Order: sequence, then structure tokens, then C-alpha cells
Amino acid sequence: MPINWNLEASSLTNIARNNFRELGQKMNETHSFTIAATKIESVGIGDFNQHYDLLHIPNIGGYGFPLNATSNCNNIICGIIGIDEIIYGPEVLVGKKIAWKVYEPIIKKQLDYWKKYNKKIKTFHVATTSEYEEMHRYLGIPYENIKIIPLGVNHDFFQPSKNKELTRSQILSELKIPNEKYFLHVSEYNFERKNQQRILDAFTMARKSGLKHNLVFVGKQFPKFKQIIKKTPGVYVLDWIPDEQLLQIFQGADTLLLPSLHEGFGIPLVEAMSCGVPCITSNTHSPPHVVSDTGIQIDPRDTSEICNAILKISNDSNLLENLSKKSLIRSKLFSWEKYGMQILELYDIDISKPMLNFDQNYDLAGYRTLVTVCDTFPDKNHPLLLSLIKLDYSKLLQWANDYGLDNPKSRDFLIPFEKWIQRKLEVVM
Repeated sequence: MPINWNLEASSLTNIARNNFRELGQKMNETHSFTIAATKIESVGIGDFNQHYDLLHIPNIGGYGFPLNATSNCNNIICGIIGIDEIIYGPEVLVGKKIAWKVYEPIIKKQLDYWKKYNKKIKTFHVATTSEYEEMHRYLGIPYENIKIIPLGVNHDFFQPSKNKELTRSQILSELKIPNEKYFLHVSEYNFERKNQQRILDAFTMARKSGLKHNLVFVGKQFPKFKQIIKKTPGVYVLDWIPDEQLLQIFQGADTLLLPSLHEGFGIPLVEAMSCGVPCITSNTHSPPHVVSDTGIQIDPRDTSEICNAILKISNDSNLLENLSKKSLIRSKLFSWEKYGMQILELYDIDISKPMLNFDQNYDLAGYRTLVTVCDTFPDKNHPLLLSLIKLDYSKLLQWANDYGLDNPKSRDFLIPFEKWIQRKLEVVM
């Protein structure tokens, strides 16, 4: 599994992390297969099929076709999500017309690849029915080659607060934000796709109509647009925050506001729902398949409609309570464990039968993953480059044990091999 595909897109990397952790757990439970992490660049080196029976890229986002994978592998599964640039063109690009001049020829070339080579990929999996239709319509993928496998949420982590008001006051105090009820928006660098200008306009309209809530933005921000957000009264920007603070921000929110122009799934939707927080979201593409009747669906291009939804849910405590309960119940339909089991079905593995030479293959998978993770998530405080060049596994194992297993970016790729790392360390140290 290439773990550096879409590494800069946090939601897409989140898919790869959870996928690897869940499959790694099944590997350790059943001994029926092994899974290893690699870099996408490594797929083009040598005869890939001599080393792996299957290549799975779980998080292709946008329009990029895995050309080198199809050139070197015979058995490929791809998870694809969110082709908003193909559907909407410049409307969902930062820089719009100027950016479109750059991206349009690239997208056209990639579309040619999709239509010419998609049959070389065994199976595609998508998160919702709308994605199923869009991948067929825009990329020319046959329906029979697409499976719908909803993404998940970690219910052990994303849970409702036992005391919402206390959680809200504590996290807001910690982040130096006034202790008022608030709406939450989980954002990203591409403010156009996330519809952030209309969010700000609708929120401002609602404040003029008597709304007392604040609005908290979490996530990466486009620098120039960040200044616009900061100048909007009642809006607070947090950028990236650690997972524990993110959980508390979810738990303390009254409602998640995610009226994106396009979502391939919307992981923040299920994270909020799992915390008992309802959502105001778009009535197009994937969100209706995720939230159903547990949230308020609006036309993302209608600022007044977004504003009215904000006022409606803020002025009706019974509605908020009802949607909160329904959101929590519906969130149980989505889990990374269910996702992992359905992915295993695509792998066509009989998990009731132990793998021949499992220990030997497990050892190889552990070393491959260790090298890949150390190369992909280097720590500035550890001189790993020289150790990687020399394949000094003692230093790599030490790094993984002391740092990698605690680092949010790398730990899910190492957790399946945690006991293996500790056993190997005992031998080399």
C-alpha cells in the first residue's frame, strides 16, 4: 500500500492510515496474509509482482491516475474519492481562471489516462452512491468494476462528551476563545471547494439577525483568505490542532457547518455525528448519503438558505437535541472496522486459512514498512537519512519505538508491527 499518495491532504491520508491499521489488525489475528507499506515511487522499481500479490491504493483523490502502478502491477485495487475539479472546473480551484489555465491541460491528459487504462485496475471502491455514479460518468469506469464501501470513524475516540458545557468551557479557555456556544467548520487549504466565503457571509447575516453563537474554523487555511476570516466578527481560526483538542472542539460544538460545493464523503460529518453533533451540510453529492435525516441539508450556493439553517437550529433547542440523538445513532453505521472487512473481501483472501510461510513474509513486510515509514515521516531530531542509506535497522527500529509509534502521522502504519518492532529491538540492542 503506497502511504505517501496524497500525503498533503489530511483527509485522504486519514483513509490510508485507518485502512492500514485495520488490515494490520486482521493480519495479526488471522495470519492469513501480510500487508506492507511502500512509497508510490517504489511501485515502478523492478518487477513489482515478484514481491507483492496485490497493490492497493486506498486514497486517490481528485483526477490523478496511477500510471506507474498500472505499468508495473497486474493486480490493483484503487479507492477513489472526490473528482471535484473534473466536475466543476475553475469554480472549485483557488485562483479560479488563472489556476484553470494551468490545471485544465493536466486534467485533460489525466482523463485520457482514466478512459484508456482504467480497465487495467481490477476493482475501484468509492464511498457513496453519488461517487459510484460520478466515477462512471466522468472517468468512464464500468459500473461492474466499482464497489461502494463507506468510509468510517473511530468510535473509540470520537464520542460525545459526558458534560458538554464543561468540555466547551475548558477547550475554549485553553484555546483563548470566548466561552460562547459555537458552530464548527472543519476546513482545508482549498477554501473555494469548502465554500468558505458563503459560510462567512451566511454567518454574518445570521449574526445581524440575532445569532449569539460564534464560529470556529479548524484546519489548514489559504493565507490570504485566513486574513478575511480573522476580520469577520465572531469567527475564530485555529489552523491545525492536536487530535485531543480536535475531539474536544467537536464535542463542544452545537453544530458542524459543512456546506461544501463538493464532498466525496465528508469524514468530518461522521466524526461530528459520532460526538452527537448534528450537521448543516450540502444537499448535493455525498453528504445526503452520509447524514440522511440527521442533519439539515441546504443548497450550498444559496447563502440565505445557509443562514436560515443556522438560525433554525440555533433557535430551536428541541430540534438540536433531536438531531443530536439521531446523528449519534446513525454514526454507528460507519466504522473503520466495517470498512476494513469490506476491503478484505476485495482482496479475495480466505482469512480462515493461515498463510504458508507467514512468519517469513511477516518479517519482510515489517522491514519494508519500517523503511517506508522512516523515509516518509523523518524526525528532525534523529539522523535517519544515513541509517536509511546503510539500512541500519537498529537505528530505524529505535526511531520507530521511541518516536514513530507516538507520532500521529506515522503511528497507524507502525501499530500492526509494534510487537515485532519490540522483539527485533531486543535482538539488535
